[in-house]
Amino acid sequence: MKKKQPERVAETVNRKRDQITRNLRTDTVAPEYDEALQIMEEHLRSRKKRCTIERRFILKALYQLNSPVDIYTLHKMVCADEGTVALTTVYNTLDLLVELKLANRLELVSRGMTFFERTLGQEPHGFVICEKCGSIKVLRKLQVLQKFESQLPKGFLPEAYTLQIHGLCAKCQRAVSKKSNNNSQNNN
Repeated sequence: MKKKQPERVAETVNRKRDQITRNLRTDTVAPEYDEALQIMEEHLRSRKKRCTIERRFILKALYQLNSPVDIYTLHKMVCADEGTVALTTVYNTLDLLVELKLANRLELVSRGMTFFERTLGQEPHGFVICEKCGSIKVLRKLQVLQKFESQLPKGFLPEAYTLQIHGLCAKCQRAVSKKSNNNSQNNN
């Protein structure tokens, strides 16, 4: 019986990259992904940097989502889909995407957390954030923004909006209500 020759490392890596590249083209992402990828590639090329597979994975993952995501969840998504990607690479790539205005950084002051969302193809919107469970819902088509825009100084051009409404979601309200009812019954 012939002994199987071990594959060369380079062949294995190239085959894996080919497979990954095919997956990048076939996965469902926002229609603006191609434009965002082109902007990122041109920026990196102009600075004589490579548009690595890892950077593409991170951009693709972000443009597959319709809601904000924290960095650790995004890191888990990228690693689950595409293998190991360093957390530092995710941080650095997100910083690049924010710099290029391909992503927004959302600081949730009360929770001390940072979330990211794609920007291309997004209309101005706000967020409803549950203070107990941390769930985030996106508010679309905000008419209230028109009122704010009418109060801006003449000639001021807004680049981004952040509207955050903090409170308790219905599920957490039920849990708090149930807990307070149990406590009042135990005290009787």
